[in-house]
Amino acid sequence: MSKHKRKKKNNDSNVKTCTLYVDGMHCASCEILIEKKLLKQKGIESVDASLKGNRVEINYLGEQAPDAKSLNKDFSKLGYHFSTKKIKHENSPLVQFKNGKMLLNKSKAKYTLKIGVVFISLLVAFIIFEKLQLGKHVSVDANSSLFGFFLLGLVAGLSSCAALIGGLLLSMIKQWNEIYIDSDSNFVKAQPHIMFHVGRLISFFVLGGVLGLIGSALTLDNTTIFSILTIVVSIVMLVLAMQMLGVGWAQKLKFTAPKSFTRYVADESNFKGRYMPFGVGALTFFLPCGFTLIAQTVALTSGSPIKGALIMLAFALGTLPILLGISFGGLAFNSRPSLTAKFNIVAGLLIIFFVMYNINGQLNVLGLPSFSDINLSSSQTEQIDAVEVDENGVQSLNFVAKGFEYIPQGSTTIKADTETTLVVDNQGIQGCGSFMAARGLIDGYIPLKAGVNTVDLGKPSKGVYKLTCSMGMVPPVTITVI
Repeated sequence: MSKHKRKKKNNDSNVKTCTLYVDGMHCASCEILIEKKLLKQKGIESVDASLKGNRVEINYLGEQAPDAKSLNKDFSKLGYHFSTKKIKHENSPLVQFKNGKMLLNKSKAKYTLKIGVVFISLLVAFIIFEKLQLGKHVSVDANSSLFGFFLLGLVAGLSSCAALIGGLLLSMIKQWNEIYIDSDSNFVKAQPHIMFHVGRLISFFVLGGVLGLIGSALTLDNTTIFSILTIVVSIVMLVLAMQMLGVGWAQKLKFTAPKSFTRYVADESNFKGRYMPFGVGALTFFLPCGFTLIAQTVALTSGSPIKGALIMLAFALGTLPILLGISFGGLAFNSRPSLTAKFNIVAGLLIIFFVMYNINGQLNVLGLPSFSDINLSSSQTEQIDAVEVDENGVQSLNFVAKGFEYIPQGSTTIKADTETTLVVDNQGIQGCGSFMAARGLIDGYIPLKAGVNTVDLGKPSKGVYKLTCSMGMVPPVTITVI
């Protein structure tokens, strides 16, 4: 078992050991924080704090062991309480039945209610922003001003993109808190957040220039790869969310560095590993978001590296306010370790919602069963007759793309092994709906231009397909090939 020791080791043979129990520990960051604070106490040579058992082993010099009452005064603002006896916790459930009566744990009920109100409020706010379809107020092309792309980014931060990038940032904040919570400097605590946002801005600027430089030579239409990438990221986010909520099996899965490494990184004299957030922020350029895809496509068609770079930078700056808000929230809790557990619960619940939202969309893109199918049964089971074939042996699927939906103009059942044309009248589709996808029918995605769009689907094979956007957020329409 490794211990946090003083850099100047004392060779005095009179080193003694004592064990104290600590109330208020809730994560690995508490271990590091307590160890570093205790090492500042006179006479203490080494410390090993353990979340398991809520105890701390102290090696000290002299006859007098560290006094729990004195330590409680020093650690009171941090929310930790030391004792020479094991801490007894309230283990009674929120609700229990005794002698035929239902008993409610009032303290736990009050705490649960507060957490529930915060979570529901944030969830309702997110849903309202999403339902407002803010994307309809922003339309951009290669001739749009940079301010237009800034607005597009601002809208993206308030819509479905927040579920992916915002959820990722929330999950990363937990990891950063565990490394930097011991620091007395707000600037040091803010370092990973600054690196993340700077990395994101720089990568969007540089890679936006690359898109403008190579133009149509670069394709970003492999929806299957993007879907799998999103699902993998979402699964990692889900495990981190479960860790925040204290779920046992998730706690056994370690996405964090060993304790010895976190101690090293937490040491202000060491800088190794501090630039990882920069890389994470930079890689968000490749996470599939419908609004990001719009900006990337325009940068791609701009034909100018400078214009492409400025387009993506303006877009990234637009997303910055919301992401900064998430960072400031994380820093506020970081400065008060006793509140970190509450932050973990709220953030964990939000991340689970984001994960469900992300994975559901990608299941739609991949043409697999999803929660969206529940809405399809009542509206499409009546359409049995197949689309008629014209005199040229061609059948047509007709849709109107408007708002944030694809509206069928007739039957969505077609015949297999028959030449098929997809006709989409874009009357103002918004957001990621501008990129139509249907795995198995369409290769990649189709960027919808204003007006009528005609796409040759060839001769489809028998099966059931989902027509949705490149992110799977547009309510999918089932296309049946018989």
